[in-house]
Amino acid sequence: MENVFNFRDKLVSEYSTFSRSFSKIHAPDILDKVEREYSEGRYWPEPLIQINPNYRRSATVQQLAAKGDLHAACAELFKAKKPEGTPVDLFLYAHQMEALAKAGQDKSYVVTTGTGSGKSLSFFIPIIDRILKAKQVDPKPRTRAIVIYPMNALANSQLEELDKFLHGYAPGQQPFTVARYTGQESATERERIKNNPPDILLTNFMMLELILTRHEEIDRGVVDHCQGLEFLVLDELHTYRGRQGADVAMLVRRLRERLQANKLVCIGTSATMSSTGTQFDRNKTVAEVASKLFGTTITEYDVIGETLDRVTNQAKSVETIKPFLKSALLQTSFSWPSYAAFQDDPLAIWVELNLGIELPELEFLIMLK
Repeated sequence: MENVFNFRDKLVSEYSTFSRSFSKIHAPDILDKVEREYSEGRYWPEPLIQINPNYRRSATVQQLAAKGDLHAACAELFKAKKPEGTPVDLFLYAHQMEALAKAGQDKSYVVTTGTGSGKSLSFFIPIIDRILKAKQVDPKPRTRAIVIYPMNALANSQLEELDKFLHGYAPGQQPFTVARYTGQESATERERIKNNPPDILLTNFMMLELILTRHEEIDRGVVDHCQGLEFLVLDELHTYRGRQGADVAMLVRRLRERLQANKLVCIGTSATMSSTGTQFDRNKTVAEVASKLFGTTITEYDVIGETLDRVTNQAKSVETIKPFLKSALLQTSFSWPSYAAFQDDPLAIWVELNLGIELPELEFLIMLK
């Protein structure tokens, strides 16, 4: 495998050549200035070094279903690796469990966790659980949840992910239905959605604006099936800012009024929206933005962050491995006979505790003792 830093330098060099290939500067003073700016790295940042976080695991979907906390059908529905033919129980992270608790109390919330943390399941599991329970009482087809994506590519990707959970169910026997309505659909597909309303509708804010204002029969039918909407999700909440944010905020208010969604649960997912102050301050900032967008009260206590666990030996700190760190750095080969040996490696411990995870002060003091 090529050294990642060499690869980065090669990539920057090639892009630098490409970006300057569109014009030729003849004026010596301007050329000198431009070349100086390029050499100082103005047009690209320094490498960012991160390690994959280890999110704290909690219960499995199957355990929650067995306890009655989730609909019984969720146990079979939410399994990993179903398309591969090797289904396994699905573990939930701490933030996903917290999202389930919020949704169970009909509270709106925002999930702000890292890439690969399963933000989508933080809203799809509680939404689908509610749909399954509601259909037992009233099986009449209707759309109970709308998920808004900033880009069609995200909606397409999410549709593929949901199809993985629906793998193995015969047509017409699926426990829930989902459809994409983003403007990519043919007239036949749109007609089918109007006549067979999905439980969950995936769309973008521009398409949602159109179907609320257009007077075509198909669009009116799709909207009519959303009456009494129960869930509204804004994925990638941080992308809605400025004028676009104001447009989306107005759209949400019109949607609530048009659909008579008096008990609407609003859910947002986001990358970091604030990096200043304490965690409480950052949550407060996120809550204020989300409240403006959704037109409902979301407090700093309704902002769900990530909970990380250590991968390396929890009995060891940076201080305890310092005497062994130099010899670990002088190694010429980084391989370990077992996973346990990797967890005990001084360099691995130093990297995780300095670049990967910040221990709460109380936990750190207990570990030192």
